[in-house]
Amino acid sequence: MMRKVVSIFAVVVLTMGLFSCEADSVSETENLMESLEDQDSSTGKDTSNDDRQ
Repeated sequence: MMRKVVSIFAVVVLTMGLFSCEADSVSETENLMESLEDQDSSTGKDTSNDDRQ
């Protein structure tokens, strides 16, 4: 019985840890991507053939 309780508690703690590590907002990621694109354009790199988009 105690092993079940400890296992359930461990699963709950790990699950909460996964949710707490998520990004706070998408806008931060979008700002980062825009700044990277600005750097590419200022260095003269051609990103028109970039398949990552």
